[in-house]
Amino acid sequence: MNTARGGFYNQKDLHQALVSGQIWGAGLDVTNPEPIDDNDPILKLSNVCVLPHIGSATIEARNGMARLAAENIIAFSKGEKMPHIANPEVY
Repeated sequence: MNTARGGFYNQKDLHQALVSGQIWGAGLDVTNPEPIDDNDPILKLSNVCVLPHIGSATIEARNGMARLAAENIIAFSKGEKMPHIANPEVY
């Protein structure tokens, strides 16, 4: 199951692993590439479920994201280091 970024896996390799039975099934919230081509052969497999990038669509996740953003905004407005940044070396 991948709910992170599509670039974490090679879609052609995943397709081959699914067809060969090396992997039983796949649940994808993201694809590689994204957006996925309508004719991508992985979409024709019965052991694949592709969701519309909604892995974070829970109340808990969205509340957590809002809290992290608010904490960053408050810190930034005070001239402080933002506590939640992906690339701290950039700031």
